[in-house]
Amino acid sequence: MTRRKLLIALITVLTLALTAVVTDIATGFITGDRTQAPSAAPRPGGPPAAAPTAAAPEAGNTGGAGDTPVTGETPAAFVAPDEKARYVGTSDDGRFTIAVVVWATRAIAHVTDGAADEAWLSGTAGGSALLLTGEDGEAVFHGTVKDGSLTGTASRGSWKAAFTLPAVEAPAGLYRAAGQVGQERVTLGLIVRPDGSQTGIQWTDGTPRPAPGWDLDGPTVTFGGTELRVEAVAPDDV
Repeated sequence: MTRRKLLIALITVLTLALTAVVTDIATGFITGDRTQAPSAAPRPGGPPAAAPTAAAPEAGNTGGAGDTPVTGETPAAFVAPDEKARYVGTSDDGRFTIAVVVWATRAIAHVTDGAADEAWLSGTAGGSALLLTGEDGEAVFHGTVKDGSLTGTASRGSWKAAFTLPAVEAPAGLYRAAGQVGQERVTLGLIVRPDGSQTGIQWTDGTPRPAPGWDLDGPTVTFGGTELRVEAVAPDDV
């Protein structure tokens, strides 16, 4: 009986010890903490897991449904490098359309009636004053920037035009295109107003005519089935 009692007592002690170990494991208090991090999965009935955050669009790639796709290049180089300001408007008498583009130390102006008479002028820009001249020496352009507008006069030969031009942003501005179309050399000067309307002259082998319309959604104009690239004027163009 004594051995039997000892055996029963030993079994009881082992059972109690095993129960204590199991309890410690279940509650996470056993030496060498084995507690697991909470699962990231949502609990039943809880809020759904957050959807992955969409990557922010790259600068210049914000096209949406119905927008012109942006591929890293602005359609038709609307702005030349290092440009500081551009002005577009009409002469006081309504005869001429005028555009001026200003860089740090240089400026270009274009004056045109959109039919057969035009002048390209260039010169040095400094402070608020512009003094530009044409290649033939006859065209002269004086302008002063004040309160966000460019005021002055342009003259060539028998005509002189006063103006006050507001500052504008692309795509309004001054553009050129040139190329060979069949056997003819074609050049184009084009002024785009803020409302998208345009005035300019197309020269074909030295003969002027009103410039064709330009679709601002694309970088080219078409002459006789040939596409010519339209680009904003650059400091060395004139």
